Amino acid sequence: MKTLLFSIIIIFSQSIAFGQRTEDASADERLAAQYMREENFEKAVVLYEELFEKNPTPVIYNNYLQCLIELNRYRDAERLVEKQIQDNPGRARFQVDMAYVFDKSGDNRKFRRHTQALIDNLPAHPPSVNDLANAFLFRDYEDLALETYYRGRKMLGNTSAFHLQIASIYSRKGLIDEMMTEYIDLVGIDDSYLENVQGLLQDALNNDPDFQKSDALRRVLLRRSQENPANTLFAEMLLWLSLQQKDFAMALRQARVLDRRMQQDGQLIFEVAKLSASNNVFDISRQAFQLVLEMGDLKPYYLEARIGLLNVNYKQATQGYAVDYDLLREVEKDYVKAIDEMGVRAQTVTLIRNLANLKAFYLDNNRQASELLQTVIDLPNVSNRVKAECRIELADILLLKGDMWDAHLLYAQVDKTFRDDPLAHEARFKNARLSYYMGEFKWAKAQLDVLKAATSRLIANDAMALSILIQDNLEEDGTSEPLQMFARAEMHTFMNKFDKAVKVLDSLQQEFPNHQIQDNVLMAKAKIMIRTGDYHKADDLLIKVTELYGRGLFASQALFERARLYEDVFEENDEAMSLYQKLITEYPGSLYTITARNRFRYLRGDLIN
Repeated sequence: MKTLLFSIIIIFSQSIAFGQRTEDASADERLAAQYMREENFEKAVVLYEELFEKNPTPVIYNNYLQCLIELNRYRDAERLVEKQIQDNPGRARFQVDMAYVFDKSGDNRKFRRHTQALIDNLPAHPPSVNDLANAFLFRDYEDLALETYYRGRKMLGNTSAFHLQIASIYSRKGLIDEMMTEYIDLVGIDDSYLENVQGLLQDALNNDPDFQKSDALRRVLLRRSQENPANTLFAEMLLWLSLQQKDFAMALRQARVLDRRMQQDGQLIFEVAKLSASNNVFDISRQAFQLVLEMGDLKPYYLEARIGLLNVNYKQATQGYAVDYDLLREVEKDYVKAIDEMGVRAQTVTLIRNLANLKAFYLDNNRQASELLQTVIDLPNVSNRVKAECRIELADILLLKGDMWDAHLLYAQVDKTFRDDPLAHEARFKNARLSYYMGEFKWAKAQLDVLKAATSRLIANDAMALSILIQDNLEEDGTSEPLQMFARAEMHTFMNKFDKAVKVLDSLQQEFPNHQIQDNVLMAKAKIMIRTGDYHKADDLLIKVTELYGRGLFASQALFERARLYEDVFEENDEAMSLYQKLITEYPGSLYTITARNRFRYLRGDLIN
């Protein structure tokens, strides 16, 4: 028993001693690192020497070597590296470290001889090539890493070897044309890499504030496409790039060429038409849909193109600055004619829904709009999802008429039926917004907070914005007269009762001139002025937003809206460019910055092909 107790005491004592040594070592390592940060290399090297003898980790080794070099103790540094080479035969890392010592000591002759020998004696073995190149990169010898990879490629006799690694080094050196050439050479040799390369290019293009990378990629692809006209791969990548840049004019040109070469019967042109429409580039979308229609009514995309063209006309009439009611009445006639010709069926549901929306929200004909949506809901061969979407739109029309309770019931019905589906999230958001309109702020906020995690980014963002508005302007007792007035004004705006909305917002400004909701008020009034065609008044209001609330949530949006006014309405491109540039410079993280860059470059002529 005494023997067992003695053994336990010995083990426990050893554990305590080991723990103490470990703690001491960690303290010494932290102190040594601090000395290095302070550039007190004399004290740091003493500690690192002791630490390296006890525990030669890579971090301790690197710091110890660096201290020796900083103190010009090059012979000691050589001895340290020589020992590592002896203990780790075949490791390129330490061989490059020896070259690093020669370089830092100023012995250029030894440096060149040593590095050239490493490259010349490189085995035809891909992992060895990568090891040596990575060792050079670790010491920032990028040119030597490139030489290593090119030597490896030559020895292996494989022209597709190391393209991705070489492209990465060119990116690191800022040689964008060379980087893009490597990527495109790789997919030109082996198109199985296409998806991988496109992913890498997408990452690069997402961090391309001056468009140098996208312009370089376009130059390389155009050159390759001209050199290899029979190979559609490069034209396909040009189409992909144009869509990434949202340069739909160029995308349509590429789509026409590819569609003809690949005998796609208008599919590629149709896809560009849809994407252009979703990005509100109506002229290109209309042109693309028309090209598909000109292929004849026997082609597979004819019916969809006809519907798409009608919908583009509808979107342009309703999403421009001032609503063009003359154009809307022409669009209404076109919709009615198309539905009469094609019939009320599943394929024409989009036409019927858009016609209902047009009648309700722009032509003040709620009864016919409701009847049209009910017709779709009653169709036997229409999916439950489409019927639910029509119920949401029918609820919107009920709300437009002021029938709050029935609108609430329809939203709730869709929410209950589809539960966690994005469609349910849309219905729940609209129900929460309805409660907000009615002044039920706490309940609305509770629903909105749940929707912040919605799978639909648009719904999540809208829910977050409305939740923040309520949170920032709600009193502790759950009431807020300024918020109630603002919610009432927004409800009037939804109902197209713009005069009533402005009247409420004017009263809000007069009664609560110093309330924090005033930036929302200015922005809401500016949007109404744009909708009603009072553009100069809108511009004045947007100027106030940027001047009074330059650090607020709406500052970048106000700048963007001003720029679009000067570009599209006032036709003063120089002022528009100045505003876009101000947005890019002062609000680089804004959601509007990418579009602002594209518009600035377009106005400057950079995107004219």
